[in-house]
Amino acid sequence: MNDPEILMDVHNHSNLSPDGSNDPEEMVRRATELGIRYYSLTDHLEINKFYDEEYLYEEPVKRASEISPALIKKYADKINMAYGVELGQPLQDMELTKRMLSSYDYDFIIGSLHMCNGWEDFYLLDYNEVQPEMIMKLYFEEMLEMARWGEFDVLGHLTYPLRYIVGESELYIDMSKYLPIIKEIFSTLIKNDIGIEINSSGLRQKIGLTLPDEYYVRLYKELGGKILTVGSDAHCTQDLGKGIPEAIELARNVGFTELAFFKKRNPTFISIK
Repeated sequence: MNDPEILMDVHNHSNLSPDGSNDPEEMVRRATELGIRYYSLTDHLEINKFYDEEYLYEEPVKRASEISPALIKKYADKINMAYGVELGQPLQDMELTKRMLSSYDYDFIIGSLHMCNGWEDFYLLDYNEVQPEMIMKLYFEEMLEMARWGEFDVLGHLTYPLRYIVGESELYIDMSKYLPIIKEIFSTLIKNDIGIEINSSGLRQKIGLTLPDEYYVRLYKELGGKILTVGSDAHCTQDLGKGIPEAIELARNVGFTELAFFKKRNPTFISIK
């Protein structure tokens, strides 16, 4: 019998992402083997890196639009699958973002911020040279603007920079100073019917916590948040589903009884009682 706790994994990447290892069908096949019942491939679409020679997103994004619907149809009797995308830095080229969102019929959009405007990805920064407090301030300010813009379904990994600042660089950062703007981000998301995710990737990394951790998931719920997803952020078949049981248990601990699964940008709520 399949483990009911690996209920959902709606944030992961195939080799249609620059940092993914396995092809889309390998990812879907592995998801079915794990008994994941609700699944979405969310390959990267990094708006500010779209034309960089290192990335050249146009072709893989187009290929994903062909491959994902075909896989949804092929595996329909084995898994509930959505055609998703992780939309990174959408405000950093709004014309391109509008073109992408009007060109592809996504079921599910994760809005993420992997780098502040004018900066490189948080994993590339040297925190002996860059002040983490300043970067975090910029990060949450841009994230608030994303929440106000609101053209996505779920906010990706709220505390993503801590994976590198705290986890990799082992630096202390006082997060209490960002609590007012985090509350404003959450309130704005809730007003715009946008959810958050529990990203379990941190559980297999040095930080050892979900992104965000229980404190912030509880805060989102206390402020009235109702839309919650879980994702492993796997970039290979080996990591699919990892940390999902812990993420679901965290959701239960803070009072959630349902997770959201998106089709055609609309959530269906799945019981986790």
